[in-house]
Amino acid sequence: MLKKIRCYLEARLFYIWLLFFSALTVFISPESTIHYAIVSTYLVYYLVYAVNRKLFFWLVGFITITLFLYYPVDLRYGSLNSGIVAAFIETNMDESLSFLQQLKISNFFIPLIFVFSAFILFRLEKYNKPTDNKKILHSILFLILLFSILWLPTKLYVKQLDGLEDTAWSLTNTPVNVIAFYTNIYESINSYYNEKNELENLINIPSPWQLSSVQPKYKNYVLIIGESVRRDWVSTYGFHLPTTPFLDQTKGYINSGYISAAPATYHSLLYSLYLKDQKTKKVNYAYNIITLAKAANFKTIWLSNQGSMGKYDTIASRIGASADVHLFTKKGAFNTSYVDDDKLLEMFAAQMNQTATEGNRLFVLHLMGSHAKFCDRVNDKVTIDFVNKSLSCYASSILKTDALIENVVALLKQQQQRYSLIYFSDHGLSYINKEDKNELSLTHGSEFKQNYEVPFFKLSSDDTHRKIVNVQRSAMHFMYGFAQWLGIQAQELNTDYDFFSEKNDTDIKVFNFEKEVPFAELREDKLPVYK
Repeated sequence: MLKKIRCYLEARLFYIWLLFFSALTVFISPESTIHYAIVSTYLVYYLVYAVNRKLFFWLVGFITITLFLYYPVDLRYGSLNSGIVAAFIETNMDESLSFLQQLKISNFFIPLIFVFSAFILFRLEKYNKPTDNKKILHSILFLILLFSILWLPTKLYVKQLDGLEDTAWSLTNTPVNVIAFYTNIYESINSYYNEKNELENLINIPSPWQLSSVQPKYKNYVLIIGESVRRDWVSTYGFHLPTTPFLDQTKGYINSGYISAAPATYHSLLYSLYLKDQKTKKVNYAYNIITLAKAANFKTIWLSNQGSMGKYDTIASRIGASADVHLFTKKGAFNTSYVDDDKLLEMFAAQMNQTATEGNRLFVLHLMGSHAKFCDRVNDKVTIDFVNKSLSCYASSILKTDALIENVVALLKQQQQRYSLIYFSDHGLSYINKEDKNELSLTHGSEFKQNYEVPFFKLSSDDTHRKIVNVQRSAMHFMYGFAQWLGIQAQELNTDYDFFSEKNDTDIKVFNFEKEVPFAELREDKLPVYK
């Protein structure tokens, strides 16, 4: 009996190892996947082998080499997108050497195992004797494979038809991640060139806004878009440690009821900085805060420490690229290099001087703020000690943003011109690893109120007192507040809506990555209390 089992396994050792190789392929591929991807990947290899052995060798060799090379990149930057392609294409020798120096020998441990397993697979194939006359079986397996590859992209496409943006069917959404990876390579390269061309041409596109009145109150306007700041971590709003000493004592308008539109940057800014067409219920990219300001003859300057292009960056950079002056600290996606937010201060000071003879000016500063990898945001310099290192860095990053805002205000005062500044964070975060004090941290989420409760305040040169309000205000209405702030009335905007009134927005909804849901129905996410 054992001899028969042994003979059976030896005769099929190639196919057993192919299954192991398929599992390694799924593991090393950077795209997200689900449980049956190993079987689907195995079917890809198996069916190609059954059709053409030579093609099988070329396929395995190509996949082995490309995944071996990309795995270290995936560890640092994640899944491929047009931003990473931009960083690769537009990099220089110094930046390339800097990236190579950051690689560790351990980054190649799994890729080397993958290469070794491919070598064993090739050796085992020499002793394999394929059987013929399985056309019916192969046809059935092909149909099963086709369904496993196509059903999820189709399901997501149908689901997204009612979203704010036009969507396209794409194989990058397939759960068979090795197929998604190579589809993503093609689409990322294609997206890079399309986005590059679009961003270069945006500045020349005329503004479509129909304005009825322009009466700006200030010479200089500054909009600071923060990142990942929970309102309950800001000392101005009650946090027990001094995370915002400047804001704690300054005069201005401070709202304790501002609700972000979504729990992540992309959709938050999509809902906040663009105008949704009330007829089509889709976003018209031509209607945004920069084109509105330009229609009112503001000099527009966009300074960003986030990415200039990429899967999660283009929604903001598309606006920025339409500004009269647009400067990005990064060539690709937000995570392709590290630049301190303080770099924006230098850029802001330089632009203040270079555009001093212009009329009314709008500056937009897009921060990295308190983005994930909190200790990177503060260069591992912890200034506030709280619970553990991760949360200490998070608190310190908020303090760092507060200091940046204080410095921006100081630069504005030096101009001796009337100014107004608005700050809001794009979204909040939620706690993870609550059961372990040492592992407690914060990350993106969508099910809690604190994922959407963010700071919002306005500081102006003519403020005479400190006004703190708790007015429920949806970021989905920010475009109206932006126009009101700049003294602009447009036919496309409801002039009866007063963003800065003390009348609450009603029936506030937020986008939770899937659909718009009532904010009031979300749960609370409180800081755990440890003994």
